[in-house]
Amino acid sequence: MKKKKKLIVVIGFVCLFSMILGGPTLAAKKVIHVWHTETNPVSREAIANIVARFEALHPDIKVEAEALAWGDLEGKIMAALAAGSPPELSHGQPITCAALQEKGLLLSLDEVVKSIGEDNIWDQIKKVGKYGDHYYGLVHAAGTSLLVYRKDLAEKKGLKNPKTWDDLLHNAKELTMDTNGDGKIDIYGLTIPGDNLFINILMGELTKANGGILFDSKNRPHFTDETMIQTLKFWKELTKYLPPGWEGHGYRETFANMYGQKAAMMYQGYGRGASLIEQYAPAHMASTDYYDVWIKPRGPSGTKPAAQVDEEPWMMFKGCKYPNEAIEFLKFFYKDENYLEYIQTVPIHFFPITKSLRKSSAYHATPMIKKWKGWLDVQEYYLDNDLVKPTLVIDWEDMAGKPYLMEILGSGILKDMVMEVTKEGVPPEKAAAKAQKRAEELVKDKGYAKW
Repeated sequence: MKKKKKLIVVIGFVCLFSMILGGPTLAAKKVIHVWHTETNPVSREAIANIVARFEALHPDIKVEAEALAWGDLEGKIMAALAAGSPPELSHGQPITCAALQEKGLLLSLDEVVKSIGEDNIWDQIKKVGKYGDHYYGLVHAAGTSLLVYRKDLAEKKGLKNPKTWDDLLHNAKELTMDTNGDGKIDIYGLTIPGDNLFINILMGELTKANGGILFDSKNRPHFTDETMIQTLKFWKELTKYLPPGWEGHGYRETFANMYGQKAAMMYQGYGRGASLIEQYAPAHMASTDYYDVWIKPRGPSGTKPAAQVDEEPWMMFKGCKYPNEAIEFLKFFYKDENYLEYIQTVPIHFFPITKSLRKSSAYHATPMIKKWKGWLDVQEYYLDNDLVKPTLVIDWEDMAGKPYLMEILGSGILKDMVMEVTKEGVPPEKAAAKAQKRAEELVKDKGYAKW
């Protein structure tokens, strides 16, 4: 009995010393969940490296970073919020951020902005996640849509940067070619994604480029306006120069058409496509001598070009377990030495949000930035001249004033309208009237109708 008591005492002392000496090790770590949209291996590796460095400085915190495809992210966010178990941080579209902020589901990121320095953030970036006096979204990086073209073919034809939609149609016609004389088209003038997301992206920027609006100040759709009819007629004309099956092509397929030499222009290109060109195009063609970018044209009722900006903001959700730890992670993420590693994974698409990194010699020494500088120059021109807006945003007031844009995107109304005109032969006026009615019903149903 005495031996048994001694054994119990010994075990007790062992447990006590273990708790005293190894308490931090045995204690449960705080786990913050981070969802992002950069699924490419290089970006995932950079995020993993940043996470590892952060965890080394904060042994009590574990960061679980998960890469999600664009098409999966919004649904997963909504499901997590409905279940009451949101992640600490997630990327999301600007219109998603606007909708969730309007519903009171986001926490402020003001502390992160203060750490970066508000004056150190590009002015255009600030417009995306700031509502009133507070930041509820902070862009991870910015990249604009681009009109990519085969420079070698355009020079042979004597084609110039199209200023108007008619100019673009002319170029598309000239660049639609039978190169071997067998009576079949080998190179199409243009390639465009046909999925719902990119149709919505295109409709937003084409509407802006044609001087139109999607919704007025009372939230009533303006789909039957002449500016929209002109846009739909432009879509119809474009299809003459698109490859068969374009309506089933996603972003990657359209770039495959470019580097596979099946198309001479890509209206909805992005800087990340430079990496695809380097990877898949013939080695001697992987440069701006063959693949360059033009400034996008304006419509017949417009006065300026317009493009879409891909700048998904970080959001922090009300109800998450460890908001303070998530803020510390974002502060660490945006430090120049960490942020540079992330930006360099897609250097022609990731425009840094901080002026300090953009001006640094380490950033400018990035090999791809030197090689594809013209692509970045066009994006900077769009950003500096306020010619780009997020998906379905025509004016900046739409961000806070039209929180139903996320529902419009998910409804498929705009895509259905475009497909009726381009694939089914429905007159633009009839297709627009049908879309107008559907959009009015949606806005009314969501309680935003003011007309």
